[in-house]
Amino acid sequence: MKFQLLAAAAVSFFAAATLALPSPQGTGPHGLIPDTDDWDAETDVLAARAPTPTAIPDVAVPDVGDFNFTGDFDSPLDKLLDQIDAIPDAVLEAGDDALHKYLVDHGIRAPDAKLRRDVFDEADFSAVVARSELEARTSVWKIAKCVAAIVKLLGTTAIPAAKLLRIKKYIKLLGGVKKAVKLLLKAKTRAQRLKLGGQALVKLAAELLGISSVKKNCF
Repeated sequence: MKFQLLAAAAVSFFAAATLALPSPQGTGPHGLIPDTDDWDAETDVLAARAPTPTAIPDVAVPDVGDFNFTGDFDSPLDKLLDQIDAIPDAVLEAGDDALHKYLVDHGIRAPDAKLRRDVFDEADFSAVVARSELEARTSVWKIAKCVAAIVKLLGTTAIPAAKLLRIKKYIKLLGGVKKAVKLLLKAKTRAQRLKLGGQALVKLAAELLGISSVKKNCF
């Protein structure tokens, strides 16, 4: 009888404790849906040790093939990713108007800047990559144009706040700006990106190279 009473008490205790715990389902602390990145356990070397990213919806990104960043991109990429990483999540979560105000207030974008719209057309992008990939990797002039586009990116292109929030997530998963830049420079192909940094590196490169002004000047 005493054993039955103890067992009943134990069941009641664990039931109450379970009800008291927060539910793992539903939205995150910012009201956004849980992250839906589809990690490949065999190739994503970062998945097991990566910190939990901000919960944001995943989206399709362009396949940028074997485009690679040369050493010329070291400083520009470092500066750009530093600028993006420094933007508070609260600003990005507040939307494009809040992002524009932040960039203007911090001297990154002119108040009256005529911005290029960040419009991604997958079919057009694929055609451009197929036609110009070799030139993009070998032409000094092409590299110079691409570097200049990256340096001026936030000041000249109306990049959606949601895209920058995703880029911040990938930077975090890769271990910070310095490590992200190092991996972007080291990985010369999509296969190498996948091996060295997993889906986070593949998607970071795709997000950057899929931005309209970068696409125009790098491919």
